[in-house]
Amino acid sequence: MIAVLERIENTIFRYNMIPPGTRLGVAVSGGADSVFLLHYLVARGGAALTVLHVNHGLRGAESDGDCEFVRGLAAELGVPFLSYRMGEASGNLEQFCRRERLAFFARSGMDRVATGHTASDQAETVVMRLLRGAGTTGLRGVLPVTAEGLVRPLLGVRRDEIRAWLGERGLSWREDASNGTDAFLRNRVRARVMPVMREMDANCEAALGRVAEMAGVDEAYWRETAGAVLDGNERWVRGGLVLEVGALAGLHRALLVRVVRMGLERVFGSLRRLDQGHVERVMGLVMSASGEGAVEVPGGRVERSLDWVRIGGEDGARGEEEAGVGERLVRVNLVGMEGYTGEEAIALDWERLRPPLRLRGWRAGDRFQAVGRAEDRPVKEMLARERVPSWDRHYWPMITDSDGIVWIYRFGAAARAAAGPGTRIRLQVRCDTVSSK
Repeated sequence: MIAVLERIENTIFRYNMIPPGTRLGVAVSGGADSVFLLHYLVARGGAALTVLHVNHGLRGAESDGDCEFVRGLAAELGVPFLSYRMGEASGNLEQFCRRERLAFFARSGMDRVATGHTASDQAETVVMRLLRGAGTTGLRGVLPVTAEGLVRPLLGVRRDEIRAWLGERGLSWREDASNGTDAFLRNRVRARVMPVMREMDANCEAALGRVAEMAGVDEAYWRETAGAVLDGNERWVRGGLVLEVGALAGLHRALLVRVVRMGLERVFGSLRRLDQGHVERVMGLVMSASGEGAVEVPGGRVERSLDWVRIGGEDGARGEEEAGVGERLVRVNLVGMEGYTGEEAIALDWERLRPPLRLRGWRAGDRFQAVGRAEDRPVKEMLARERVPSWDRHYWPMITDSDGIVWIYRFGAAARAAAGPGTRIRLQVRCDTVSSK
């Protein structure tokens, strides 16, 4: 058993799981793996431990018995004990329980939380991900250290080794009866698939662990590379994250798919509700020759317009405000776009205008007749020719009077309102700054 303990210590050291002074929570369900983990960490020392137990309440009195068992074990070992009884589950049970556990761990005030995931759990996870068609992201399996501060010191130890260690010392644990049902894929993999794999290769768990480790190394490289591409290309605007198609179209597919996934992750916080089908459809928008299209994804929408793709939700409020016509100079300082800066001075004939004047953005159906044009044109077409993406058009500055649009940024005054040789009162309109920041 010395080799087992050495493997655990090597894992802790390799990933710097428990830095000096760490307030370490130990997630203890009452099962053999977490009970072993607690005994090991108490004997190891070097960290202020607190036992964390989630009572899922899914097995009635048996769940309550698990909680009391863990409470007694913590008292016996002299470790503080915190527990949380989960409320009524909603939606996907597995995902709900995971969210509840993570929320409890976050509230506990611990720097890190150690869980009892073993090499056997890792092997089962890799097999499950293979069955679901996962790529390298999924094949990483159970991560040694997570962004939420979870650490897994037992990833180098098999489940049978842990039970042997506990048995040699006469230490007890609780068996979860639900582990013997076929209700969950993991249970079916554990009971049916893994025994067959062990018959073929007794070291299959270690081999699957190496798959997870290699996938983790590969994915770390790809995430770093994709992050660099995204950081140099992304532009945050009201309504989401905008990516320039020209910077993505030439990427190798292996890199493009990761840039798209990371962009979705940055906007929506995680990829938990997104599948490969969503990613493929977004990539189709990027590669499309039409320059238009949209994909609905859980939590939002991805839209292609001209040379850009925007990942995000619906447009924000389209504000409208009075223009101060009492002065001869109207300053237009808008928040709602990015990339269109500069200064423009256009004169309107005050006596041709029909107040009140209003400052607003584009609306569907707007038409405009510019100076020198024989007829009016749809503003949407004008903005498209100017290469203004659809999500910026609602914030494109224009001034209206009672009869319609009299001025549009970059297009100037309307023919009916433009100052001319006979103008007696000239109203200067200047757009100082247009920015979404």
